[in-house]
Amino acid sequence: MLSDIIDIQEDGMPKEEMLPSESEWMIMETLWRCGHDLTSAEIADALPKSSKMNQRMVRVLINRLCKKGMLTYTVDPDDARVYHYSAARGRQECQRAKSSAFVENYFEGNRLSAAFTLLEGGKLSAEQIKELEDILKKARKDI
Repeated sequence: MLSDIIDIQEDGMPKEEMLPSESEWMIMETLWRCGHDLTSAEIADALPKSSKMNQRMVRVLINRLCKKGMLTYTVDPDDARVYHYSAARGRQECQRAKSSAFVENYFEGNRLSAAFTLLEGGKLSAEQIKELEDILKKARKDI
């Protein structure tokens, strides 16, 4: 579980360093969106053009993500120089961990304050309001 990785750091590395950075998140998003293993070249090609990441930068970010345990890889059976990467963690798991770190860093751990700040910043659709009401109903049942 990602939260276990984040909470326990025996090497003295700050907790946030185990979470994907903004640039690394783009790599993860690409893999989640594609839904299958990709080579570094395929990842670079699939990134939004606005990212302006070259293939070398993509490889650096992939190495960091592998060290963080966010990606796994297999070696191509036909060419040992080619690696196929996949996400080791799901999007939802990573979003929860990033959200928790955000709340801890910017809202002193106060989830309600963070939610209010985010909700006050824009309009919600009727569907989003319904989802929010469902979350609150579930929270009341869990008390």
